[in-house]
Amino acid sequence: MKMRNFYIILALVLFLGMVACDNVDDGYRIDYGESTSQLTVELLTADRGSIGDTIIYDIQAASEVEIKSMVVATSISGESGTGYAIPSGETDPLIDHVYGTIQPGTKAFNIQFKYVVSQDTVDATINFMMIDELGKKEKVFELFTIPPIASYDSLVLYSKTQSLTDGLSTVDGVVYHNLTEYEDVNVVNNAVQEALDMVFIVNNDVAMLVAPYNGTFWSGMTIKNKTLFKKITNVTSTDFDNLTNATLSIITEENEVKKGGTSMGDLKVGDIIGFRTDLASTNPYHFGLIRINAIHPTNVEYYEGVSYMIEMDVVTQK
Repeated sequence: MKMRNFYIILALVLFLGMVACDNVDDGYRIDYGESTSQLTVELLTADRGSIGDTIIYDIQAASEVEIKSMVVATSISGESGTGYAIPSGETDPLIDHVYGTIQPGTKAFNIQFKYVVSQDTVDATINFMMIDELGKKEKVFELFTIPPIASYDSLVLYSKTQSLTDGLSTVDGVVYHNLTEYEDVNVVNNAVQEALDMVFIVNNDVAMLVAPYNGTFWSGMTIKNKTLFKKITNVTSTDFDNLTNATLSIITEENEVKKGGTSMGDLKVGDIIGFRTDLASTNPYHFGLIRINAIHPTNVEYYEGVSYMIEMDVVTQK
């Protein structure tokens, strides 16, 4: 009888141990229920960035019981500098800044988490989890990774006719003069055609930027990129001067530049134009903004007689 009771007790202990193991992962409890405590996570910067950009989250927690830890898990590891930060005037509630263990007796805190973007091809997910004696509270954010930007200032393009005209490559900011010289099929010309994203044309006294694909550009080129353009009316010149990796992405997204057309006519000084390059471009599927600084008749060595010129600043993803 004693031996039978021993086996029953042993079986019960083993069963309880198995159940306990189901709720443990690498020595940490994982079966927390939902806590009724407060966890607020606020994004202090844009929700996107390129390699080296810092995304900052403000974390505020309040509980009627002791808070045990504040865990932040990211789907993609950040670069050096990623981790917790203590706002000015706040007390550090953390025992360590690696695992997020909170000082005993803490029932409220305000800290920040800084994520330094480590790559620009895959979006990331950031999970914030506060654990107290009541359970856990979670907030999840998506972080968008984007290309960096490059700026090309005071670019000048000339135009004589719909064929005798200049074009721009956004991959390097190079202006190509007299595009008729690049129509023959050869390795060098093909590379120029692939890089060419926009062409300046004055048609019936109307200044235009068009995609090489657009029929307003009379050309014998075999490769014609289909760049899209859209006028931006909610961005000031000051906004343009202060563009960042994130703000350029946000502006072109909110203004639906990807739904633009292959030409932008009736250009005026001060206009700001959004564009998206073609998938076949040397600078593929990247967004950018153009600011028109000047448009007027002129004389230039590339074309005989009176031509037109346009001066513009360009900021583009690369």
